[in-house]
Amino acid sequence: MSRFCVIGLFGLSALSLSANATSWAALPMRVLRSLIEADAVFNGPTVSTYFGTPPQEVNLTVDLAADWLAAYAYDCILCSGGTSFNPLLSSSFQSLNSAWMNSIPGFSGTEVMDWVSFGGILNAPDRQFALIESGANYTLQATIQNGHLGAFVNPSNDTSSSAHIFSQLYQSGQLLNPVVGFRFDPSNPKITIGALDPADYDGDLNWVEINAPSASFDSLNTFSIDGLKGYNGSFIPIGNSLTANLDSLANTIAIPNVSTYISSPGFMGPINPVISNGILAYPCNVTTPYVALSATINGVDYQIESTGSLLRPYTSFSPAEGYCSVGIVNKSDTLLPPSVSLGLPFLRSVYLAYRFPTDGCPGYYGFAFPAGANRTSSQISQTPTSTPTKSAQCLVFTTPTSTPLPSTEVTAQQKLLSSDKYNVYGGEDEAVYLVGVDDLSQMDFLAPVSAAPAPTSTASSNSTKVPMFVPQPTQSSGKYDVFGIPQHELVTLVGVDDLPQMVWNTTEVN
Repeated sequence: MSRFCVIGLFGLSALSLSANATSWAALPMRVLRSLIEADAVFNGPTVSTYFGTPPQEVNLTVDLAADWLAAYAYDCILCSGGTSFNPLLSSSFQSLNSAWMNSIPGFSGTEVMDWVSFGGILNAPDRQFALIESGANYTLQATIQNGHLGAFVNPSNDTSSSAHIFSQLYQSGQLLNPVVGFRFDPSNPKITIGALDPADYDGDLNWVEINAPSASFDSLNTFSIDGLKGYNGSFIPIGNSLTANLDSLANTIAIPNVSTYISSPGFMGPINPVISNGILAYPCNVTTPYVALSATINGVDYQIESTGSLLRPYTSFSPAEGYCSVGIVNKSDTLLPPSVSLGLPFLRSVYLAYRFPTDGCPGYYGFAFPAGANRTSSQISQTPTSTPTKSAQCLVFTTPTSTPLPSTEVTAQQKLLSSDKYNVYGGEDEAVYLVGVDDLSQMDFLAPVSAAPAPTSTASSNSTKVPMFVPQPTQSSGKYDVFGIPQHELVTLVGVDDLPQMVWNTTEVN
């Protein structure tokens, strides 16, 4: 199934940020502890991004294969996720009064403009993005939550490249370097924009150039790979001149003719798998098997994590009793590159650097081993086969000397929360903050006359008690018949004189 991947051409108004110091931002990402095999489960990574004035926090889904920026509207129909953008709360919001150019049935919105910020450190005022107002597309509901951060700068389109938010931040002088670093692993998921933190990876970065394919390719962020290796360390015969792409919205590794892998114990290992509804599964009711698969890029073998990534926990969605799903699937479309699609199991196993295209430099991916991962010294010391062209021009970066701390933003959503916590019927035992409670009209509880405090002749000067106000009943000036009471017992009523007077209009009869 081909996923939603379009390249939007977003224009920007000119930024005037010369006063901003060159910097970089390190932001935590949210990822699952283990990938889940289920169509309706969201497996993707998200990163907090601020929209509007005052800022609103939206946890955008990070997509390595597309470049469009979007936030879900607060009143979006069937949009998934827990955060959204409310333009009514932003004083800097501008509607561009045009439909989002990438709208499809069930997933559509409008083009808008507002302030966008990463951690309060990197800021793009008047940034154009899509405000998604319909998220009813079933596939995208489970793929994209809250909104979309396209982290790919299209090198084959100069207009799209210069209009990307990463390019704009670099052109405005805010970024220390034209690079972005990613850790998708559950131990320390994060994104760095403008610098690569040496503490995030072990070994040297292995740089490969991103190809600039034609627009007809399935994915635009393709690069060359040597191949995939199995249990015995030899290449799986899946063809020559292989290409791969990176897909942070896919929870699988897609390879051509997956039966070649599972039909040989030399590639798969001593496992007796099953395939049910197209899902590969290993027996896991007694022992935890190991899924043996490595991607070789420019001469370096990158072991793909098994537990929690390739091998999924046993759940009710597992294909058979006592079997755990495995995230290796058959790539159905083999006519166009890429040959292999490296999804989240691979991304959670490596450190990824992205040098986006600028100033005559094409895009590059750099791979290393995540710091703190269970990697041997021999794995870390592997040497790349070749060095990309223009390395001296494009792949020399300034190393940061300090890490700027994200500013503590009081978001628009937080401003709506009550100052006190309240117990909620049917909720958990812990009290919670509520939205808009402080803006409600205050209710005065009137005590009965019998509850009024007895008058005292002298008041203590040290007393801090406020006497309770007890309203005096206002009796009506006349007496009235009351239904159910004999007519000779007319009574006075309380408050009748304060009611609006009713005018009875008579009809004139000729």
